[in-house]
Amino acid sequence: MKKFQIYILNLKRHRNRRKHIISELEKQNIKNYEFVDAIDGNRLNKSQLDLMTCKNEKIFNPKNTNMSAGQIACALSHIKIYKKFLNSKFELALIFEDDAKFLNKFTEKLKRLILKNFQYDSQIILLSKLREFYKKPIDKIKNYEFVEVTDSLYTHSYFINRNAAKSITLFNYPVKTVSDNFFVFKIYCGIKLYGLNPFLVDQDLKNFKTSITNKSDLNKIFLWKMYFHKKKNRILKKRLKKLISHYD
Repeated sequence: MKKFQIYILNLKRHRNRRKHIISELEKQNIKNYEFVDAIDGNRLNKSQLDLMTCKNEKIFNPKNTNMSAGQIACALSHIKIYKKFLNSKFELALIFEDDAKFLNKFTEKLKRLILKNFQYDSQIILLSKLREFYKKPIDKIKNYEFVEVTDSLYTHSYFINRNAAKSITLFNYPVKTVSDNFFVFKIYCGIKLYGLNPFLVDQDLKNFKTSITNKSDLNKIFLWKMYFHKKKNRILKKRLKKLISHYD
C-alpha cells in the first residue's frame, strides 16, 4: 500500500479549530499528521499580494488579480503544503483544512479502495462533496463508490500525488486562481480528478464560519463562463456523434 503523509492547514490564532481537527483525527485513530501554518490573508499588505499574484490581464481566469486576500492566502497555503510534501519521501499527501469533519469511519478497506486507484501520473482524489461526477463507478466497496469527477469546489480534504502537487505549484504561483478551482487544474495541469460517492468528509460550518471572503460578482462571472464552456462542449459532442452516426 502506498505511503502517505497527512498535512493539516491551520492558522496559529485559530486554536479552537486546531482542537477540533485533532479531535476528529483521534476519533479515526489517525496519528501520523503534521500541522502546517496557513498564510494569513489579513496580514498580507498590498505590495505582498501584488508580488504573489499573477498580473497577466489576458489570463483565462477573470478572477486572477481580483481575488480577495483570503483567497490568495488560501491558494498560497496549499502551495506551501505541496512544496513541503515534494521535499518529503512520501508518494502521496492527504490534506485537511482545520474545519474538516468526518461523516463516517475512515476504514482500512476504504483507504485501500482509494490507494489502489491512484493509477495516473497526476491525480487528486477528493474525500469532500462532489459537484459533478460520472454516475458509473470505476470501483466500489460496500457503501462507497469510486467515481471520476468533472468538477468540485472544496479543498478541506483530499489526496494528491507528487506530480499533481508539482503541476499545480508550477501553474499557480504567482497565484492565478483559487485553491479549489479543480476544473481549471484538470484542463491546464492535466490532472485526473476522482472522489468518493457518497463523500466522507464535510466542513463543520455550524461551528466554524469560513474566514475566506470572496468577491461575489467576479465569482459569478467566472461560474457563468464555466457554465457556457461546458454547454458549448456538450453541443459539440452531440454534433460530433451525429456526424459519426451519419457515416456508420
